[in-house]
Amino acid sequence: MLLALYTLLTLANSWLYRETKGVNWFCLYSLFLLSGAIAIALRGQIPAPVSILGGTLLVVVGYACLYQSLHDFFGLEGSHSSFQVALLLLATIAMLEYGWIQPDTGKRLIAYSLILGLQQSHTVLLLLRNHEPALRIPSMSMAVMVGALVISNSVRILGILLHGAPDNYLNAGPFLVWILLVNTCLQWGAMVTYIWLTAARLRGRLEAQAITDPLTGALNRRGIEIAAGKRILLCKRDHQPLSAIVVDLDDFKRVNDTFGHHCGDATLITIAACLRNGIRPGDLLARIGGDEFAILLPNTPLSEAIEIIECLRHSVKHTEIVHGSFHTRVSASFGLAELEPDVEDWEQLSMRCDKHLYEEKLTRSAALSRQSAAWTSPSADTIGLTGRTALG
Repeated sequence: MLLALYTLLTLANSWLYRETKGVNWFCLYSLFLLSGAIAIALRGQIPAPVSILGGTLLVVVGYACLYQSLHDFFGLEGSHSSFQVALLLLATIAMLEYGWIQPDTGKRLIAYSLILGLQQSHTVLLLLRNHEPALRIPSMSMAVMVGALVISNSVRILGILLHGAPDNYLNAGPFLVWILLVNTCLQWGAMVTYIWLTAARLRGRLEAQAITDPLTGALNRRGIEIAAGKRILLCKRDHQPLSAIVVDLDDFKRVNDTFGHHCGDATLITIAACLRNGIRPGDLLARIGGDEFAILLPNTPLSEAIEIIECLRHSVKHTEIVHGSFHTRVSASFGLAELEPDVEDWEQLSMRCDKHLYEEKLTRSAALSRQSAAWTSPSADTIGLTGRTALG
């Protein structure tokens, strides 16, 4: 009855998190455990060999499904399911030998407990391979539950070696009854911690969506504020330099107005990828406005940040944006600021970046104005030279 309730719980969980990898395998784990318990409960109403083989092998298959479920859930590389398959084959041989050919309850329970213990130990090792911070506590809790199942099976082996086992498992004494109840409670704990895992994974995804720009995949304004706040505190504590860059695309409105917003989106996606490729693994990229990006450079002095800006400026300028028949290039302006003792948070640091960005835009605008004036209003010497060239 308890396993039936657990199975209903896991089915409801799989429906809620049906897009989560491995959740269907976990449902199979629950169903196989329930089917194994039903087969054992029907002893006397169905042939004993069928009850014995069904009750043991279905549980072994269930724990193989548990391993595969967690392997897919964590997205781990390199499957070791062949070990589980080998244990399943070994269990089949042992159950046929001691449950049908030469029935022996003691030897069968020892072999069964040993194989389950190996399966569960294999699963614990898989849980310990998880390194996702958001899933560390629920995965460790599940490892404790499955690890306790290993201990329970070891205790059952020890008890049978010392005191033997009855010919009919359903007539077992209090020792084996308590082992069964403990195992059932621990299986419940494993199922609850798995539901905790799926809920934690969903929460992590929602938190990631809340701080990520959906168009470019970079951090959004909230994301960079949170991340920068942590980095600023660390750099101040450790007396390490930190720099920040604000990037603004020049004349981006022209792209939207001339070619449409789809081309504008393609431009933002391409430039975001260009900026991401131009920074280091520990640096952070964010889109903080329509055509404005921010880059946080931890442990980076101003002189090094200037070199990074020049590389980014060159990369942006020579990056071609392609969207269907649309081909263009854009340039960008950069504002740079360094963390100083009077800067307390990201807002103050980004304001200094904006100030320097504005100054660069003014300088560039003035340079373009002088260049335009030189072309439209040539000097007297140039006029005379041109006139002479024309006359000659």
